[in-house]
Amino acid sequence: MSLAINHAQRINKKEAMNFLKKHNSFLLVGHIRPDGDDVGSMCALHNVLKSMGKDADMLLGDPVPEVFLCIETAKLIKNEIPKNKKYDAMVFTDLANLKRAGDFDFPDVPSLCIDHHKTNEGYTDYLYLEPDYAAAAQLLAEMFFDENIKMDKDTCNALYMALCTDSGFFKFSCTSAHTLLMASKLVEMGAEPAYISRHLDSKSKEYMQCYTLVANSIRTLCGGKLVTAKMDKNAMELDGENSDRYVDIPRCLKGTEIAILLKYQDENTTRISLRSVQYADVSEIAAKFGGGGHARASGCTISKSMNEAEKEIIKIAEKYL
Repeated sequence: MSLAINHAQRINKKEAMNFLKKHNSFLLVGHIRPDGDDVGSMCALHNVLKSMGKDADMLLGDPVPEVFLCIETAKLIKNEIPKNKKYDAMVFTDLANLKRAGDFDFPDVPSLCIDHHKTNEGYTDYLYLEPDYAAAAQLLAEMFFDENIKMDKDTCNALYMALCTDSGFFKFSCTSAHTLLMASKLVEMGAEPAYISRHLDSKSKEYMQCYTLVANSIRTLCGGKLVTAKMDKNAMELDGENSDRYVDIPRCLKGTEIAILLKYQDENTTRISLRSVQYADVSEIAAKFGGGGHARASGCTISKSMNEAEKEIIKIAEKYL
């Protein structure tokens, strides 16, 4: 089976579960610069497949950020496809864009994507997509509960962490009654909110130094509705692996509708994180630069210096206010 854009057949929750039941050896794939939803979803799926008597390896194009290693299973994630290993299926989690899977030579086997991004490119054979869900973990939790699958503490913690990070600890507009129900059921089964919060809230000295650099770079436009901030080369060297944390600095400024965090990659490449507070659809802004995501949280990469990228993204973002 091939991986190609607009190739996927949309399937429902039951059909996605049947795909998992049908196959025995899985390669689970997440996205580069992994976030809590990606790490948590992949780890939970890995553990459930193992409990079903299946074999599974987890693969990421970048190392797992230290903050997410509170999930024990995350320590098993690989950054290379194991040699001489045969798989009969692949599952991509929380991955809307195949390019963000990383530079791997994937096996030619049946593939499924479990995702919640409305901009998903449909690159797998099968796609289970719920764009109104706060996290990919929400799809998985619902699927596992419907199947009456018993999950151990680490699996419940993985899903709970994933829900927390993508919903802003249940503060973002993507949080629904169903999101809270899944979190409640996970806690009932063994997830530990205090443990997850303690690890996610813990800040390093490097974080504090980086926070100061980003906060000092804030720029307000359009009467304060548009706010930009920058992670320059120094900031990225301090805490680049956790760069998505810092978009909350411009987002939380009073009066902000669109927050833009520009992140240095090299002299001619700038990564962008976009957030909106109430009405602006930042996924449309990201899409104009080949990116995507959600209405309130998206990202893209611009092949220009940070100053030039800032001019380009501001020019587009102003039209959404």
